[in-house]
Amino acid sequence: MGKKTAAVLLTFFLSGYLFAETGLRFDLNVKKIQEEAAKLGPDSPWKNQSFLCYVVPALSPIRRLPDCLPPDGRIDDRLILVGARGEFVPGSFMLTPWQKVARLEVKVSPLIRVSPDGPKAIIPTENIDIRVVKVWWQTGTGWGSYFGDPTRRQLIPELLVHDENLIRVDLNKRENYLRVDYPEGSQYLWVSAPPEVDDGRFDHHREPVADSPVLLPVQLLPGENKQFWVTIKVPEKIVSGIYQGKLNLIAEGADSGTIQIQLKVLPFNLPEPRTYYDLQKPFYSFMYNDCSLYTHLEATAGDWNLAEQKLRAELKNMREHNLYQYLQRSIRLFDDRNKKIFIRNLKLVKEAGFLPPLFDAFVSSGSFWFPPETTETYQKYLQDATEALKLIEKILGHREVYFFGYDEPGRKTLLAERQGWKDLTRLGARIYSTGRTKSHFPLVGYAEHFVNCPENNRESAEKWHLLGHRIASYACPHTGPENPDLVRRRHGLVLYKANFDGTGNYKYYDQHKIWNDFASTQFRGFNMVYPTRTGVIDTIQWEGFRAGIDDIRYATLLKSLAEKAMVSGKVEAVYTAKKALTWLEIMEEEKADLDWV
Repeated sequence: MGKKTAAVLLTFFLSGYLFAETGLRFDLNVKKIQEEAAKLGPDSPWKNQSFLCYVVPALSPIRRLPDCLPPDGRIDDRLILVGARGEFVPGSFMLTPWQKVARLEVKVSPLIRVSPDGPKAIIPTENIDIRVVKVWWQTGTGWGSYFGDPTRRQLIPELLVHDENLIRVDLNKRENYLRVDYPEGSQYLWVSAPPEVDDGRFDHHREPVADSPVLLPVQLLPGENKQFWVTIKVPEKIVSGIYQGKLNLIAEGADSGTIQIQLKVLPFNLPEPRTYYDLQKPFYSFMYNDCSLYTHLEATAGDWNLAEQKLRAELKNMREHNLYQYLQRSIRLFDDRNKKIFIRNLKLVKEAGFLPPLFDAFVSSGSFWFPPETTETYQKYLQDATEALKLIEKILGHREVYFFGYDEPGRKTLLAERQGWKDLTRLGARIYSTGRTKSHFPLVGYAEHFVNCPENNRESAEKWHLLGHRIASYACPHTGPENPDLVRRRHGLVLYKANFDGTGNYKYYDQHKIWNDFASTQFRGFNMVYPTRTGVIDTIQWEGFRAGIDDIRYATLLKSLAEKAMVSGKVEAVYTAKKALTWLEIMEEEKADLDWV
């Protein structure tokens, strides 16, 4: 083969690769949809409609694209779900149109208990949230990595929105635009610009970006699939049984089919997550963030009302997604204003329902930044730290407090911190830091009560547990990958089965690459959610995180029941418990179908 021929073939294959990566063929999808519709029986609810409905697993590793029929979906009009009392239960379906529908509305009914025994009960419509899964352009590694690849643009299903027009996606130019609703009129800002044009530092504190509080009508275009996400908040106190309701689809004013919802409410509430190796020890779930009253006041020029509104919404969102502990990064030293902010922040944390311990309680890395204890500044720091501990105990009712040592410190930094750590320990605080077991354990393990490692193996956990200390995980991977199944596993049963004490990942949302995934050549935006002026917009990976912690809660319940059965003295009960524990141990958490698990 000559060089010219080889070059032609190489160009041909590369162009084919790029087409496969970004080319959309809605015409081919229309043909496939029509072929599927032709197979429908006469009694199918979709026989005479302009679209088909595919029910799909919500937390799937499959990247759902607008021109590909779901390989794991089924043409159906039934959404069958299962959940415990108090659980947020996700479900999903896709509408695949072969004709244009200019305006489609989705109306939800309450879920009514239909079980033959027991009392009547209702799950109201306020507990049923429906959103559109917005597909937009992200870097070529967007589905499975936090490292960036801005040389490629890949469509990624990610955002969960009530108003699909909040983001405008240009499929031909491969660009994203974010709507900002200024008083003089709405504008769309370019949020997929390269780093030489946009550094990604979008001012979410000031720019009036907001989603609708409820699902707005959507548009269906021929061959362009649209995925919907349903979240049912099961009431904490409700009778178990089968609940039924429906979603009415109204296309351009006409009834166009119904999706039946069937929810089985299980006869128990999920417990707080506990560790795999010891049911007496909590499994911690926290996440690095910049969500504090201090941060929001600084960014809003001291607007207390706006800062509190934003923080309340963020704290509520964190708790509803199974963050049980709060990480507070804000103040270094007290003055009258800082103390006021600190106290108010603690009160908001208490109102949101976070559990102990409190991480990063008072000051980030203070024990390293300040000079030796003979200096006036350092003595001031210790006095303020003492006062902070007293305020925490007074407001939150506990003294389980971790002071942050330093982020990924090297040997020199670790050695410099030791005196500060000892002084803080004398005051009643505990110390945690990020780092690796290999370097931290032999050098400062005796003084580091909690380590957050980019690891997830039992060998590391065993070392820290020997000292009575705790270990959590981050960066396995960092936040960023949109694949909800990956996030669910890595924050859930993978860590749990590795005998870790928690997940403490980086980050709730990025302050530097917030809405533009292409603003850096090295990393993608570390976003579980996307911030708006007064709240956040959820993502499918964030739903995966919530499910991962729920998996641990189910496992905690299983182990608790097994523990009781083991001491019952009844052979059948003991055997059943041991079988359950054996199954939990040999279950392959990296591969198993977690919905089945």
